[in-house]
Amino acid sequence: MPDLGLKVKQLKKRKDEFKEALREAKQKRMARTDYEGIGITRMFNKIGSGDRTIEEEFYVLKEYRKPSTFVRDFYWYDEQGNRVTNAVPKDREQSEILILHGPYKRYANGTLTDEGFYYLGAKDGRWEKYDQNFMLLDKSRWHRGFPADARIAYYDSSHTKIKEVIPVEYGKIRGTYMAFHENGRLAEEGKFENGVKIGRWTEYHPNTTRQFRRKLTQYARDQWEEGFEPYVISEWDEKGKMTYERPKEKTVVEEADDN
Repeated sequence: MPDLGLKVKQLKKRKDEFKEALREAKQKRMARTDYEGIGITRMFNKIGSGDRTIEEEFYVLKEYRKPSTFVRDFYWYDEQGNRVTNAVPKDREQSEILILHGPYKRYANGTLTDEGFYYLGAKDGRWEKYDQNFMLLDKSRWHRGFPADARIAYYDSSHTKIKEVIPVEYGKIRGTYMAFHENGRLAEEGKFENGVKIGRWTEYHPNTTRQFRRKLTQYARDQWEEGFEPYVISEWDEKGKMTYERPKEKTVVEEADDN
């Protein structure tokens, strides 16, 4: 007959070895000193208390590097506000801010809710969101600030000057579209819903100092709104002076006849 006691000991030994391997792997991850060859520093942040505690574990650049001018939102750690944010830095030099770079994890009351990576402040790699039972709610893939499946066109063969970013999700054009002038400034921005333009689209002049809008166009609220004719709301010149404004529709107010 097989020695059950020996089998139990062997299983326990394997379990202990597995736990030790996981612990060592975790320590190696925690000891990370760079991401994509760029030096990083590990940081923690805690907000709230009790069952409303939010904790974040993330990394920031050891030495400042300028985020890509083509990425609209970049994330950084606001030491004064004690938060990770993508708000435009105010009252401080951009070179002084702590830009996120590397792994990111967010915990709500001790439970992991979000995890992913940043590259020079832009979302990168695989991002996942979980509920309180650690069930996967959403996942997405990014490449340095843009959806991984996005179609990106360039002005140059070395792929340093982006011409346009066409958002693609599950094979369909969906999300925020962006076009750029050759000098790197934003040229046009708007949203697609299954290949259909929706909402307000904005075009910009290629000014290098202060950038002004060129045209604001209204499209249907969603892809299902039939018979909607897009129209121009406003237009501006290169100095920001309005040159056209669509007349507001007149409304006729009829007074009630009490007689």
